[in-house]
Amino acid sequence: MGSEAKVIGLIADSGVPEKIAQSVAGALKQELAERVEDVEWNVVVSKDTFSLTPDGDIPLMDRAQETRRQYEWDYTVYLTDLPRHHNREPLLCEVSTAQQALLVSVPALGAHRLRAQTRKLVVALIYSTEEGTGQTSLAESVRSIAQLKSAHGDAQQGRNDTSYIVLPGWPNRLRLLTGMVRSNRPGRMLPALTTSIAAAAAVGTFGVFYSSIWTLADSLHPVRLLVIGLLVVAALTFWLIFRNRLWTRRRDAVYAWQGGLDNTTTIIMVGTSVALMFLVLFAFLLGLGLVVVDASRLHSELMHPVSFFSYPKLAWLAACLGTLAGALGSNFDSDDEIRQATYSKREYERRQRREAYDDAESD
Repeated sequence: MGSEAKVIGLIADSGVPEKIAQSVAGALKQELAERVEDVEWNVVVSKDTFSLTPDGDIPLMDRAQETRRQYEWDYTVYLTDLPRHHNREPLLCEVSTAQQALLVSVPALGAHRLRAQTRKLVVALIYSTEEGTGQTSLAESVRSIAQLKSAHGDAQQGRNDTSYIVLPGWPNRLRLLTGMVRSNRPGRMLPALTTSIAAAAAVGTFGVFYSSIWTLADSLHPVRLLVIGLLVVAALTFWLIFRNRLWTRRRDAVYAWQGGLDNTTTIIMVGTSVALMFLVLFAFLLGLGLVVVDASRLHSELMHPVSFFSYPKLAWLAACLGTLAGALGSNFDSDDEIRQATYSKREYERRQRREAYDDAESD
């Protein structure tokens, strides 16, 4: 007697969720073949994005049956890069044996073992459904896979025979924050700062050529130079955040903790990109200084013996001046990078897409 063929549809947002889906497809098929007998499993990866409802929910469970019928899937799994919430708490996932569906908020998995946790969550859904162990067993399996103890994880029943695995408490919110930063891939905004780098390099180059900058850099203690660099990076970071309206205001956030996590993630994302920009500029000016500024000329200006270590101080101060005078007031080159790297922009875009769809349906 031949094996029954069943298909798992992995729907994933672009970026980290899509990479996870593609990497776990083969291992998922193999593990299911070992655990569920007499079934030939196929895994299909689909890059797609669900729009948000007016309440900010992802309507996977409402559309799971329709999606399975449309694509001829037996199970539907959706990996989203958006942080979710349920009953005022961060949400890890929604699972339902009746709907044969699973929604995973990838940031809630944290920053490590994303592929392993995702694979085990999918296996738990399918095993509980195929073996008939029930929704309660499924919820307990999910909590165990995510390493959630009773004090730090909770399974709440909802409509459509759906269990919501939530993450109460600040330790889990910290875990969510690390996952949000991981999903956004710090530094991805750096290519969008090309114009700012060029402007800062142009101004910083003058600092390399002026002897007064040499003297000032030599007189400053390394700790003071470091503080100046941090202040310059912070100034450009907050300029870019407020210039592009990336700050989530308290009244715009569904819950107070959500606005705090969004803003912290935005600061880390933009700050990392600006810091990388500063380091690129520093490396460029250091190389320029080594080529252009002769050691004997530097010695005559500073009035003491010089070595290679005199040049980093000069390049650092020139990078600070270049960033402050050349880059501060500039902007990102691409709006696409801003949308991809900030959660508030992506959520707003999905709400707008849903409203446009509803308007088209009403017409």
